[in-house]
Amino acid sequence: MQTAINRDPIKEAGRLLEEARRRGLTIRLIGGLAIWHHCETARKEPFKRDYRDIDFAGLKSQFADIDQFMKDMGYVPNERYNIVRINRAMYFDPEKNREIDYILDFFEMCHRWDLRQRLKAFYPTIPLEDLLLSKLQIVEASERDIKDTIALLNDHPLGVGDAERINPDYIADLCGKDWGLSKTVTMSIHRTKNYLAEVKLPIDVEAIQRRLDDLRAKIEANPKSARWKLRSLIGEKAGWYLTPEKAIERGVAEEPT
Repeated sequence: MQTAINRDPIKEAGRLLEEARRRGLTIRLIGGLAIWHHCETARKEPFKRDYRDIDFAGLKSQFADIDQFMKDMGYVPNERYNIVRINRAMYFDPEKNREIDYILDFFEMCHRWDLRQRLKAFYPTIPLEDLLLSKLQIVEASERDIKDTIALLNDHPLGVGDAERINPDYIADLCGKDWGLSKTVTMSIHRTKNYLAEVKLPIDVEAIQRRLDDLRAKIEANPKSARWKLRSLIGEKAGWYLTPEKAIERGVAEEPT
């Protein structure tokens, strides 16, 4: 018999991850709690914030087992939402004071990329570069999103071959295949640099500025696909990102598989 739902979202996320792992389910933390897990900076003012809901990424091939797992752990599925959405699922605790959202196979918000192999490569969150990209891909970022970006870059240098470094080659490769993603990430880097210049923060601002510059340089130097080059000819004349409304339409337009 499973333990009761924990009112502390950090402890509750740990409870769910531990049991999912025991059952052989591939679920990983995303969002604010994932950043909290990796970043000491995110646990201190002025970056500290309250958490209530929990966000996970999982594999669509395991959805039936994930659905049963969530019910076993005391959660109620949003049945209609889970039926019509292709790569999403939503659950509530019985008192409706916590929501748990799943993205399945693909990260999809303003932009979309494949997480299936990435979910198998890291635990208990998605990899750091995917976490950073999940913030940089937001076209209309809030101050909270910008602070999350800064916290990640304050606590993690760019580099390869180390799980606690952010691999810039991975981000540059995705951007080199998708002009729209490249456009938004470049905009976000510029926006974050401006924020760092305008707001006094108790961190090494110059170090983060250098990391942002290095990431942008990697993106600019990375080879671009033929698709990227064709899309760049259109530029901003056509929309290059998904609005929330378009994402919803896209999410219910195809038949569930």
